[in-house]
Amino acid sequence: MRASLAALLLTLTACGETQYFSPPPATTETRVNVAAASVQVNEVSIPEYAINQEIPIEQPDGSLVTNTDRLWADLPDRALQGALARHLNTITDARVAVEPWPLSGFPEAEVSVFVEDMIVQSTGTLRFTGTYAVRSETEGRDRVGNFGITIPVADPESYPAIIAAHEAAWLQLALVVAGDL
Repeated sequence: MRASLAALLLTLTACGETQYFSPPPATTETRVNVAAASVQVNEVSIPEYAINQEIPIEQPDGSLVTNTDRLWADLPDRALQGALARHLNTITDARVAVEPWPLSGFPEAEVSVFVEDMIVQSTGTLRFTGTYAVRSETEGRDRVGNFGITIPVADPESYPAIIAAHEAAWLQLALVVAGDL
């Protein structure tokens, strides 16, 4: 009995605690004047491999691996949607919120994002690519654009550095989108 209890304790001790990572907010002094006074950030679509809390990291052979003991503190699509709204609120003079629209009236513009790649590459960079659309009923100027953002990961072995690179990429996306608002 003691031997099996000791083996169980050893097994439980070997299982580490799950660590959760939340990106530190990136900042910029850049300000962009936009035509829309209010902007809604719609649901963000990201690839299946990135939709879960596990953080995919590319291996030299091109495969993606995750560590179930090291997770996003939030779902990545929700984190990206929130970061995009936060950054657009900071860099523009528009009132920006995520859907569903929580303010009175209707937003003058809506932003939708489709992410194709959100991969920490084996080379130590984050590749963040996709398309975005800005729908503007009041301005009558709908826009669709592509983004291809590459951010170096300060330490590819460090999950805080990996998450910080994501936040930096999301700030870059907000700057790109702001140009079309």
